Amino acid sequence: MIHLQRSILILDDHPAQRLATVLLLGTLGYHNTYVAANGAAALDQLDQLGTIDIVLCDIRMSQMDGIAFLRQLAHRQLPPSILICSAADESLRRSLIFLASQLGLHVLGDVQKPIPANFLHQLLQRHVSKSAPNDPMPSMPPAELDLHLRDAFSLGDCITYYQPQYALQTLHATGVQLQCFWQHPTHGLLPSAAWMPQMTAQQRYAVSWHIAEQGLQLACALVQRPRPLNVSIPLHDIHLQSAWQLEAIQDYVERHRLSPTALSLELDATHFSQLSPAAIENLIRLRLKGCHLTMRIDALNVPSPRQLYELPFNHLMLDAHHLWPAENPSAYRADMAGVITAAAALGIRVITNNIDSWQQNQLLLHMGCPFGVGQWYASPMEEHTFSQWLHGADLQRFGTNRQSPTLRQRPSFSCPNTVDRQAPRFN
Repeated sequence: MIHLQRSILILDDHPAQRLATVLLLGTLGYHNTYVAANGAAALDQLDQLGTIDIVLCDIRMSQMDGIAFLRQLAHRQLPPSILICSAADESLRRSLIFLASQLGLHVLGDVQKPIPANFLHQLLQRHVSKSAPNDPMPSMPPAELDLHLRDAFSLGDCITYYQPQYALQTLHATGVQLQCFWQHPTHGLLPSAAWMPQMTAQQRYAVSWHIAEQGLQLACALVQRPRPLNVSIPLHDIHLQSAWQLEAIQDYVERHRLSPTALSLELDATHFSQLSPAAIENLIRLRLKGCHLTMRIDALNVPSPRQLYELPFNHLMLDAHHLWPAENPSAYRADMAGVITAAAALGIRVITNNIDSWQQNQLLLHMGCPFGVGQWYASPMEEHTFSQWLHGADLQRFGTNRQSPTLRQRPSFSCPNTVDRQAPRFN
């Protein structure tokens, strides 16, 4: 049994139901629980406790019902995550979730009474980890960033975060996506998109190879799980020209008897127009080895069905933020739906990134997207936190106390021992 430290407030006007929920949460390892009989009492509890991670919120209550409670909660700083627990019909629960999201609250989902234990635990796992990097990251003036890249950047300050991918229908983890952050001396953690484009080719190469090392080591550790997870490693255009790197990856796979199908290598759509014949050849060779290739696209770089057919990618990554653009959302959604349909017809696996809400999850399911990744499911996590999360996911899904492999148990990575294959390092 794992004992989770999340604090949970049960908001329900039926004493027997409150007690049953407390006992149920206890069996799932959640012991830091509180109760309230109506919205007003729940607000008083929040005032006394200071912070609560999650509120299990009923709808129909006397004095202050769930609707009024959510409206009041939205005015507070750092409000808790919300999980709707009610005997009301599904359409009413969906409407309340929509209202909560419109109010700016973080909604984990909804569950109908009587509460099924496994599904409740899955939804509670959607709570955003406090150890995740802040989003959005602080912006930096380009001149200041350039100065730090020249004088203060160190590869040792690059921190790899791990964010689970999942099946939208079952909420089971299916993979893990690697992300790189720079621990800036004054601005804190910065995502790679904020600084990678301004790096030199040598710096980009070193950082990209650093991330690839972490991903290869992780893939080896994950083969011990009851079900394998696909490890998705972001690549940059500099990778595609490096023949030795493809050989190094293959050497690693063979030495550790790692299935190449455990790896997904990601490339931005913006690089496609710049691909040389040599780069395309390298992509084809990666596919021939068995690795998956993921094409990341955005609203401005939507591939045509012919491109999907011709390019050697078998995974496609979309962005859920384009479901709700400021202008003309229907057109963007129609484009995304068309891409999802075309990809499915070609046997291409579709994954949607940045899923932040229950509404996005449900809309994507309706559009035919089977897989996703985002804050609604799980935040990016550092190594130790991800290892704990993964162990909890195994206990939940497989009902076993077998210890999941920790990331510290990964075999160390080393490039083939030749001078010309050493990735450049810099201080």
